[in-house]
Amino acid sequence: MTFFSRILALFKGKNNMKKSAAIDFGLSLLISASTWRLCATCPTKSEVRYSRAEAAVDRITAKLEECWNYTAYRQIEQAEITYSRKNPIWLPALSPPPPDPKGYVRRPYLDETIALTCAPGPTQPNIVWKHNGQVIAAQQTVGDLRYTRTSDNNLVLHNITYAAWGKFECLRRCQQNGMEALCLQAEHWVFPKPLPEGHEVFAQRMPPVIVPRYMPFSSTCQLAFPCSQDPQQHFIWRYQGIYLSWPPGHYLQQTSCIETDRQTLMVHTNTSEVTGTDGRRHCASRLTLQVPWPNHTGAKLACWARSDTTQQQWFILTTPVQFNGSLPFPG
Repeated sequence: MTFFSRILALFKGKNNMKKSAAIDFGLSLLISASTWRLCATCPTKSEVRYSRAEAAVDRITAKLEECWNYTAYRQIEQAEITYSRKNPIWLPALSPPPPDPKGYVRRPYLDETIALTCAPGPTQPNIVWKHNGQVIAAQQTVGDLRYTRTSDNNLVLHNITYAAWGKFECLRRCQQNGMEALCLQAEHWVFPKPLPEGHEVFAQRMPPVIVPRYMPFSSTCQLAFPCSQDPQQHFIWRYQGIYLSWPPGHYLQQTSCIETDRQTLMVHTNTSEVTGTDGRRHCASRLTLQVPWPNHTGAKLACWARSDTTQQQWFILTTPVQFNGSLPFPG
């Protein structure tokens, strides 16, 4: 007798069972059989857990793809691991560098000597050299700028310092519309860069920070060289490994949707040129930060700086942060 014929027999009242009891019993068997047949194709508990884990991974991956290039994120992680004990650090170059200004661009290391060419030919008394719009006098030293004029109208810069930063123009006295003028013969841009050790990057160290817990604090990172046209392009700030600020348009801005801890930090930065103790103008960035979850063992604040805004070479200066009532900062 088949399963369903047994149910029908029960329904007709065989074995002296009441019809109502037969119906209840038959329906229960039918439901059990149906459940058994359906569950034969249902996933097991382990399969359900695995499916949920897969779904979670899919959601995380979708979030990363939405707000960040995951490949780039891995490249940054690898760069930090590779250079964790070195200075400077190279971040991956994910986009073309900004275009150079017009004219010839030179990026010598500090203390190098380079020659800037002008009009070929014998010495011409009507040749004038300018640096950042100011006429260079005949003497061989102007402040920290050391130079000589050669017999073929070139300008040689000796033992380059940051004083050579900027635009050099070679001009020839000429007549324009019946009036004496200066006609451009050649244009050079000089951007001195520090040695790889980075000792010529920062004008001074950042002092340690000691602050009451939950109170905002500020720190200033001052560089040894002038700012470019966009001072913010020179700086990155980090706190406990979290990127706090970055140059405008830099791809690091997309890390803010991954580093959720940053969303709880109150961050403000102000970047400008300041007058240093040497009387020269320096590039500086001031960070104001409030930490809602201060670490009892202290923390570390880092200023990253680059002298060449077309490259991803960053020099690192750190300082400890200690909250009142906490243990001394380790190391």
